[in-house]
Amino acid sequence: MKRLGVVLALVGAGLVLLSTLPGPASSGDGPEAVSYVSYGRALFQAKGCTACHQHRDVNPGAGVAIGPDLTEVVLDPAYLRSWLSDPASIRPGTRMPNLGLSESEIEALIAFINYVPE
Repeated sequence: MKRLGVVLALVGAGLVLLSTLPGPASSGDGPEAVSYVSYGRALFQAKGCTACHQHRDVNPGAGVAIGPDLTEVVLDPAYLRSWLSDPASIRPGTRMPNLGLSESEIEALIAFINYVPE
């Protein structure tokens, strides 16, 4: 129960931080796409994803691996949209909370998770 309190506190603090971040310019290709990936990276931290997931670009070698390491995965965007919209609808009883993400936040997180540097 104490761990849940810590996670919720981190998510709350992240939401406060997130409210100060500018939104992405675009989700297309080119420099705008990079800013969308950057926005997704900021969301990954602000929404508390790092409490359960590891990602080399955010918390290298740190954190608790409750959820999968998302460093080198490329997942189907349609699956991620469904999962990030309502995790329990995909896997009832999952420990992944519904974070109440907006469509643009979901798209930014997908851009970050699926980003493969050239």
